[in-house]
Amino acid sequence: MSIELLTLIMFGGLILLLILGVPISFGMGGITVAVTLLLWGTKGLFKVVFYTYGLMMLSPMISIPCFIFMGLMLERSGIADELFEAVHRWFAAVRGGLAMATTVICALFAAMTGVAAAAATTMGLIAVPAMLRRRYDKSLALGAVAGPSTLGILIPPSITMVILAVTSQTSVGKLFMGGIIPGLILTLLFCAYIGIRGLLQPQLCPALEERFTLRQKVVLTRALILPIFIIFSVLGSIFLGLATPTEAAAMGALGTVIAVAVHRRLTWQVIKEAALTTFRITGMILWIGFAAIAFSNTWGVAGGSEFFSGLLLGLEVNRWLVLIAIMLVVFVLGMFVADFPIIWIIAPIAYPIIEPLGFDPTWFGILFIMNIQMALVTPPFGFVLFYLKGVAPPGVSIGDIYRSIFPFLGIMILGMALVMIFPQLALWLPGMMIRR
Repeated sequence: MSIELLTLIMFGGLILLLILGVPISFGMGGITVAVTLLLWGTKGLFKVVFYTYGLMMLSPMISIPCFIFMGLMLERSGIADELFEAVHRWFAAVRGGLAMATTVICALFAAMTGVAAAAATTMGLIAVPAMLRRRYDKSLALGAVAGPSTLGILIPPSITMVILAVTSQTSVGKLFMGGIIPGLILTLLFCAYIGIRGLLQPQLCPALEERFTLRQKVVLTRALILPIFIIFSVLGSIFLGLATPTEAAAMGALGTVIAVAVHRRLTWQVIKEAALTTFRITGMILWIGFAAIAFSNTWGVAGGSEFFSGLLLGLEVNRWLVLIAIMLVVFVLGMFVADFPIIWIIAPIAYPIIEPLGFDPTWFGILFIMNIQMALVTPPFGFVLFYLKGVAPPGVSIGDIYRSIFPFLGIMILGMALVMIFPQLALWLPGMMIRR
């Protein structure tokens, strides 16, 4: 069977099964087993076992349940409510300050949890009603949560970065450090956009009547102590070479338990619920991972990687056009497929192509993550949009959420362009690490 026909069967079949509503793990797994039997018979099934076993043996995967546990414990800690009130007091005098405060809190949550869902659901419950009560424009209020909540996969610690590093066999620590400056730039761009919209269209975010004294602001600033402690326990230990990303994840999980205890919310019920949910989410990620790794490796062993690499590298075009083509493929897939399957399918194909072209793997990884970040909020199947819809106040439709995200998508594209033009934005901190 020609590799062209095999590619059509595997990827066309996967798209068809997704359209029919088959879970992606079963779709990819079923196609992989069928193709394996077709090409190599029953003896080839040992390859599938080998691929899944290989994924299980990768030590960085241990950090995934730790980061998930961090996010779940933080949702129960009460830190988000205190953070919102503290940042709100500092931004209250600024037009659009509540939306800016929401953006800053999403960035802080990103640096504590490593997932986008935590910020989307928490801020959807806290910030969206607060902004709507103060007569904020619905679209601006929703966009200020949906867009910045995606910072959870760009600002480390990020589960998505761990999976990308494992799949591409690159450094988790370098990816973590590489995402910090782009994440901060996006945070500033989001705040700048909100401020400019507030100046040009004051009716979108009316000036707040609330005013707070310096003492009132400083008193609540203590709410930042625990988040900074958790962030430093993870990122600081990696940057200073005190711990590997896996060890840092365990330290972060311990830090969140301490944070919940300080807020007097640590009970056996809380630990039990967080642990069981961690097991469920980790299991879901691993099943998708098993299927995706087997799918991509089966296609690669059959000659798919060489076919695709030769196709792109054989084109007599500028290497930047090849890079942009890969980014466009990821972006389009992101409109229909979740972030993890995209990484497991595309990364093994893309990395062997970009390295011969002379692109830095860490820099490319950050661009890849920023692209996945946009996928989380790109209609029709942006998963963060559905998380937000699930917790939004009555009267907020999915159409309202769709319309709210487009300005923030434009800002993400601008941020990605800046990192593409100025690679040191993603490479400076990884180059400063004590242990790489």
